[in-house]
Amino acid sequence: MFDYDVVIIGAGSAGLVACKLANGLGKKTALIEKRKIGGDCTWFGCIPSKTLIKSANIAHQTTRLKEFGLAPLGPVQLNAQKVMSHVRAVIEADAAGHPAESYEAEGINVLFGGARFVDSHRIELEGKTISSKKFVICTGSQPLVPDIEGLDKIAYLTNETVFDLEVLPKSMIVLGAGPIGIELSSALNRLGVEVTVLLRSGQILKKEDKELVERLTEILRAEGVTILNNTQTRKFSRDHNKITVTIEDKQGRRDIEAESVLVAVGRRPNIDELALEKAGVEFDTKGVRVDKHLRTTANNIYAAGDIVPPYLFTHIAEYEAVIATTNACLSLPIKKTNYENVLWCTFTDPELAHAGLSEERAREIYGGNVKVYRWEHKDVDRAKTDLAQEGLSKFVCDKKGKLLGIHILGHNAAELMHEAQLAKSMGLSFSRIASVIHAYPSYSDAVRQPAKKCYIDLLQNNFFVKLLRKITPKKN
Repeated sequence: MFDYDVVIIGAGSAGLVACKLANGLGKKTALIEKRKIGGDCTWFGCIPSKTLIKSANIAHQTTRLKEFGLAPLGPVQLNAQKVMSHVRAVIEADAAGHPAESYEAEGINVLFGGARFVDSHRIELEGKTISSKKFVICTGSQPLVPDIEGLDKIAYLTNETVFDLEVLPKSMIVLGAGPIGIELSSALNRLGVEVTVLLRSGQILKKEDKELVERLTEILRAEGVTILNNTQTRKFSRDHNKITVTIEDKQGRRDIEAESVLVAVGRRPNIDELALEKAGVEFDTKGVRVDKHLRTTANNIYAAGDIVPPYLFTHIAEYEAVIATTNACLSLPIKKTNYENVLWCTFTDPELAHAGLSEERAREIYGGNVKVYRWEHKDVDRAKTDLAQEGLSKFVCDKKGKLLGIHILGHNAAELMHEAQLAKSMGLSFSRIASVIHAYPSYSDAVRQPAKKCYIDLLQNNFFVKLLRKITPKKN
């Protein structure tokens, strides 16, 4: 006899979905959290970063008043030193929406502490042993800190500590150019921080479409962000309030100075303290080994979220939590993962949205059977009225018009992508969007207009249309 039917370890995005689902399926459920309910998304990720980005975007708009025909009566001066207080207030408000008491009221037992497996059915928690028929591990991830000389001596920042700042630094070196590093670099730059981004590769956001990344890089640099590509970071040192970073690039070995350093080179799974080996769960430095049902190498233990590579996103964590928990609650697992329609967005300004294959990757796989439909946002009427014309939509299709990839750089790209994503997920031709009535003027033209191009292409390649075009000239 077990204490619980299902125990969820970790109360982040995946864990909160998992415990409610297990409880809703009638299972006696416990939720275990080592730190705070809400996990990375609430405390260190989505909520604080997007709040900061919004403040930064508003600050940026105040610099454009004359572009909109507005003449300020005096000099526009902003004091950004209360921004982080605002960010923390939003975090607290979000966290207040899911207190432990609300889960207890639903019948979910919420326990706090660091869980360690004794075997596949038992864990130790704060000196007590708890048993369960099934487990779902949702412990998330933490910042990966590289082994660079002197880094441990300079009190560097990560996404887990940067939002604790009371006063924004005058300058910051950002190590890494993934979504976290680039989003924060863009936002902090707009709030008056002198930002220098160091990256080892030749391109920021290396998983994104190269053409769109090049455009975004130009925009960031034009706003004042310094981006140093193909750079090796060799050493860190501190002298009072000044941090010196020694780098090597095509200019040779040199030093760069700043008040602070943000480390954003990647993530690593939170599994070190779980004693997974005692439960028979296999893992490596990237995370837990699972099958298509999200079952680990221990038949009664499942996993979801950031500890399951390679997609470390809140929306994927929630998707995986439903699959893992459903299977854990059944006698046999039946739900399977399908990552063909994974999507994400980097919330710079303009935003950069991504789903499916990039143009380069699609051509590698499908060769000449690829058609790319493009639409410049300078040709979107709503973008003209809003002076938000920087951007490009790219839709990568096969010869039948089925979507292989969706890539949008532009205002509200995260919202724009979903119409095309629905067509992609449903296996519909991109051209079908052209026949749907859209509101005018709206940013949806960035999707509808290229869909019309696809429709025309397919129409011209239709067998009967081709035949008619051959016959008609002869009659004339």
